Amino acid sequence: MPGDDVHSKLYPTLNMEEAEYIEIRSTVHGCRVTAGAFYKLHRNYNHPQLFAEGEVYVLDDDSRENYAVLLLCAATLYKL
Repeated sequence: MPGDDVHSKLYPTLNMEEAEYIEIRSTVHGCRVTAGAFYKLHRNYNHPQLFAEGEVYVLDDDSRENYAVLLLCAATLYKL
């Protein structure tokens, strides 16, 4: 997330539906995200019967879609 301007506008949230960004607090080997970094949350709406609000993923450090980051890493959700 470029610039400190956006960081100053983020508020923690517990609601996954309103979350727009994620901060990785700790990671596991092979997850391809950086601990302490912020990532924008993206949503995949290809399976509405399973994910009414969209399946959440981040673009990891290799610029690939990472759907497992919320399952494998300790993280804090943020909204604008």
